[in-house]
Formats: sequence, structure tokens, C-alpha cells
Amino acid sequence: MGRYYSGDIEGKFMFAVQSSDAPARFGAEEQYSGYIDYWVPPDAIDEIRNELDSITKLSGDQIERVQKMFDNENGYNDDTMKKYGVTKQGLSEYADYQLGKQILEFLEKNEGYGCTIQAEI
Repeated sequence: MGRYYSGDIEGKFMFAVQSSDAPARFGAEEQYSGYIDYWVPPDAIDEIRNELDSITKLSGDQIERVQKMFDNENGYNDDTMKKYGVTKQGLSEYADYQLGKQILEFLEKNEGYGCTIQAEI
């Protein structure tokens, strides 16, 4: 079971650690009810870069630890997280970081266009 997001970018929210309102962290504004529909304006690139930098600084080396865990393991549990020194907060920050990177990449490749995202609740 999982919650997906789609639109100009697509993916799956990380189970049990990532909120459906994660796009708001990167300047997205809720558009409709039912699904949470977001739109990130084309001029949000600097804001997104700043938030990604903030995540990197505040999470210390957690982003790298989580990435290493996923590079070497097919899944994770408490023991796997302990083995790689990954915290639940680090896992959550990693999930948001990946979403932010995906939004940024879309905006950079589609200059002048905003990014729409429909998030399952």
C-alpha cells in the first residue's frame, strides 16, 4: 500500500515517513480537494534550491546514510536503519529531499512552466 503523486512529476511518497503535504515545503500551493493538487510556480527555483540546501545542512550526513542504505539493501527495517545509522527523521528528510530534487529538475528542464502535482491522500 502506498500513496502516489502524479502530474508533471510522478512518484510514490515514502511509506510511513513522508506526508502528502511534502510538496508545500518546496513552494507548492494546494489547488483542489480530494487529491491534494499542487502547483509550483516557475519562479520557485531559488526557493527550492534553498530548501534542498537547508535539508542537507540540517540533516547532517543522514541523506548520504539513507542513500547508502538503499544502494546496498532491498528494503529497510529498524535493524537495517541501525546498521547504517539512519534515523526516522533522516529517512523523512531523505524522502522530501528526493521530491524536491524531482520538482527542481522538472522546472529546470521546462523553463517558464510551473510544475503540477496531484498527491494521493
